[in-house]
Amino acid sequence: MKKKTLIGMLFLMAVLAGAGAVGAQDVNPGRWWRDPGVSRDLSLTRQEQRELDSLYARNREELIDTKAELEKERSRLDDIMYREPFNEDAAKAQLRKVEEKRRKLTSERMRYLIEVRKILGHDRFRTLEGKAHQRMERKDEKGRKQFDERPDKKGRRNW
Repeated sequence: MKKKTLIGMLFLMAVLAGAGAVGAQDVNPGRWWRDPGVSRDLSLTRQEQRELDSLYARNREELIDTKAELEKERSRLDDIMYREPFNEDAAKAQLRKVEEKRRKLTSERMRYLIEVRKILGHDRFRTLEGKAHQRMERKDEKGRKQFDERPDKKGRRNW
């Protein structure tokens, strides 16, 4: 059960962290609580929206910085992996740095999710989780449909 809950939390975290989470891509990317439908479904007050705005602003800069740090460490690892002569110890040391930045990013995302949970409470948080799952299913379905509609090499459709 713990594993299933953790997977669900990580899934929701990924959806919330993505631009346009929970279908708000036409409103403000990443600000799902500003989507009128989501706001209505969750019965968000203006005060809660302000709290979410503030949380988002604080968290966004941290995430941007941490993602940039992670990308730099990944780039350094790539450089080491393709360098001749190959230095296994340097590659392992750099991998540890990449893993450290990845853990930091996951931790920051989880802190954000915890704060969202505190603002929403149990029931509305579960509603949000359900909306996130629905959005991902629609996105997956749309991707499969677009793939199926593309012609193959001979110009035939994959219906």
